[in-house]
Amino acid sequence: MFEKNLRIAELLDQYEAVLTPRHRQLLDFYYNQDLSLGEIASEIGISRQGARDGIKKAEEELLSLENALGLLKKEEAIRQAAGKLLAKDAGEPVKTAVQTLLAAAEISID
Repeated sequence: MFEKNLRIAELLDQYEAVLTPRHRQLLDFYYNQDLSLGEIASEIGISRQGARDGIKKAEEELLSLENALGLLKKEEAIRQAAGKLLAKDAGEPVKTAVQTLLAAAEISID
């Protein structure tokens, strides 16, 4: 369950700009602010079932976007490749170039 929540949160970070304001708000409440369905329903003025349905629909939209565009998958591949380059004794020019590319793409290595 935790892995799924983390995955949806990552997808939300990647695709939040293309979600409707309502879907963005529902997912923010649920995943970022950790509100319960009842709390979300009360905050927005909808039923608990309406909150659940909206969250599920927004999750499906995120998964559909990732399946079509693959931005998160590409970012993960870049992160892994950069990590391997930085871990090797490739010299300072290579490390500087990799760090510059990561910064330009706004990707951090954890």
